[in-house]
Amino acid sequence: MNYIAEIKAFYDTLELNPLPSPAIALWHALMSIANKTGWQEEFTVAVSVLVLKSGLNAQAIKRARNRLEQDGYISWRSRGGNQAAIYQVHSLVVRSVVQNEGTICTTKCTENVPQTEPQSEPQPVPQSVPINKHKHKLNKTKKKGTNVPQESVDGFFEALWKLYPVKKGKGAVSDTQKRKLFGIGLEELARAVERYCAEMQGSDVRYWKHGSTFFNSGYVDYLDDEWAKSHQEAILPDAVEAQEEATVDYGWEDD
Repeated sequence: MNYIAEIKAFYDTLELNPLPSPAIALWHALMSIANKTGWQEEFTVAVSVLVLKSGLNAQAIKRARNRLEQDGYISWRSRGGNQAAIYQVHSLVVRSVVQNEGTICTTKCTENVPQTEPQSEPQPVPQSVPINKHKHKLNKTKKKGTNVPQESVDGFFEALWKLYPVKKGKGAVSDTQKRKLFGIGLEELARAVERYCAEMQGSDVRYWKHGSTFFNSGYVDYLDDEWAKSHQEAILPDAVEAQEEATVDYGWEDD
């Protein structure tokens, strides 16, 4: 499984089929454990471990577990006695969707999995996406987080907060800001966090932005479009200077 792609697919699914916050917390706990096992098809985990990882009590875990199974996110079975239950987390990225005609739709798979081979066939359909990606992304952001239940947005933010190393000021991020972040998406924001961490590597932690500062405004410079733009502008002056040095007339002729 691709961890980030699975989380993105999870929140895409929540837009149409919301889950209660305990079920969201348990899904993240199970995904974390599945990741640590190296994505084994089945794994065992005690309820006491899930209590620690999810922040839920035992009864809430059992209710959330049944809800996740009912909605097709997981499968589990009891082994009786004091033995830990066996769990299987179902991939949301590779799940095939059966259409009305009985054909298999693989759109969900291909839109979330990075392309590993170069495209060899020409694109038969003219490009219909607006050229101005930034404006298109802003419009999409405004629409995406509008009608999503707050508990789904909160669950999204919990997953996002775990990615950032300096966990201070969490309460200073408003619900409105969380919805704005939800509209951008976990995948791009995860890249923004990685870029900032790489930039601050080796710096004293006292000089890192608090989580609240980063997610309220600091993340903007590390989003895909802004990052590409700022780094292109940083490279251009060096390229121009190198070109000028290559063409300068030093007043002598070549032998």
